[in-house]
Amino acid sequence: MKKGLKLTLTVLAALVVVLIAATPFMACTSICVDKAATADGSIMTAHTCDGWYDARTWVVLGKKHAATEKVTIYSGLLHSDKAEPKILGEIPEVAETYTYFYAGYPYMNEHGVIMGETTIGQRNELRTSEGIFYIEMLQILALQRAKTAREAIKVMGSLAEEYGYRDGGECLTVGDQNEMWFFEILPPGPLNKGAIWAAVRIPEGHVGVSANRSRIGELKENDPNNYMFSPNVFSLAIENGWWDPKSGKPFLFYEAYGDKTSLGSRRREWRVLSTFAPSLNLDPNASRFPFTVKAEKKITIQDYFTIYRDTYVGTAYDKANVSDWYVPDNKGVYVKSAFATPHMSSEFLKLVDAPSERNIAIPGCSYFTVLQSRSWLDPKIGTLCWFGLNNPDTSVHVPVYAGVTSLPQNYAINDRTKFSLTKPVSAWWAFDFVDQLVNQRYQDCINDVKAVRDPFEAQQFALQPTIEKVASDLMKLDPKLAVEFLTNYTNSRCVMAVDMYWKLAEDLIVKYDDKWF
Repeated sequence: MKKGLKLTLTVLAALVVVLIAATPFMACTSICVDKAATADGSIMTAHTCDGWYDARTWVVLGKKHAATEKVTIYSGLLHSDKAEPKILGEIPEVAETYTYFYAGYPYMNEHGVIMGETTIGQRNELRTSEGIFYIEMLQILALQRAKTAREAIKVMGSLAEEYGYRDGGECLTVGDQNEMWFFEILPPGPLNKGAIWAAVRIPEGHVGVSANRSRIGELKENDPNNYMFSPNVFSLAIENGWWDPKSGKPFLFYEAYGDKTSLGSRRREWRVLSTFAPSLNLDPNASRFPFTVKAEKKITIQDYFTIYRDTYVGTAYDKANVSDWYVPDNKGVYVKSAFATPHMSSEFLKLVDAPSERNIAIPGCSYFTVLQSRSWLDPKIGTLCWFGLNNPDTSVHVPVYAGVTSLPQNYAINDRTKFSLTKPVSAWWAFDFVDQLVNQRYQDCINDVKAVRDPFEAQQFALQPTIEKVASDLMKLDPKLAVEFLTNYTNSRCVMAVDMYWKLAEDLIVKYDDKWF
């Protein structure tokens, strides 16, 4: 069959009746950097919440509590937009809780603590139904109770040890204004109530990535400045025959408790680490990569936006650049079809003989965060989440400051079983609708997205110094007024982004009407 002939009426008909869906690869990607690796000296991490998770977000204000108060512990918060969470127990409340930002995986608090998340799995032998904690509940309590990343890790570790962790293996990238940590936690097995966990500080000037498999290797017992772990971390591995200290081999956390080899994880690790340390010439097919790499250039927020929109363009793994996407034009010259997209279902992968690669950016993303914590500003101003909904490749970031007291109501509403053009009540649908339209004629439509999205984001960067200067001056004179100013600014950008994307959807429908034929 001649090159490109598969993209005939069969493909066109399929494109008409099927909106190009996400690949079956879900889960998340979290990238974190030490402040010495960033252009402005901020600690940064990020998170794509890939899969159908609760994409709603709102502010949970801190408050004082009576000594007799209890905290209800739930399961199912990750999907609380479509199912009622279940009560698993309760624990004592603390005297004061801090303001934090809720989503499927909570991500930030008023004191500058920030979190990214990925599910990493574990040995099947470690599964348990004992205990009351799932990872999202531990995140909530840590953000409510901790002013630093170290405190947050200790809160989560101690609660999981005392009350039991029953979730699967999870990695949190936990930072504050000065430090960034990897925190990995696993269930302890069916006969044990507690948890296995370890935390490693990201070295100065380094970049790390979690892409759905354990990344923590060696643990140093006499270096509390850079390592923390549960008391059972070595003994449980020895008891189960997963590590023999007499063998002379070093203890490796990932090897003992969950040595996954998924290509979807490895490829994303390679892409991130090789992007920021290209001179290492990392092998894209290697089974393991360094825990972190030293950044070879100072990393900006814009670099974060770029890597999270990545679809392997310029590599052999770009699904939008396989030979079957090239079709002859009216002069017989083979050109890339307008339908060529990096975001396709498994059926389309087979149709165009594309590799089954798991991109960093996927349509199956519920929401995404890029988080900064900056030591030279008040944490309510210096802690900032660049928040977005749906596919990072086609969506837009808006700035959410840690000092804000509310977010627009349509960011806290989402029912994915209902859609309305006449009465849209959820912000999420504006971005999902655009993504669906873009993926029907990606090569053309992505440029239309960039034409409205990129100037919008550039304007935010241009405004940022002035916004933060005004907020800082107000914080010295009247903190309440500073918070009100930040809240109004954040809300205005959220509203503008949603309106912009509904308008973009209308423009795409009109511009490409009947251009299928």
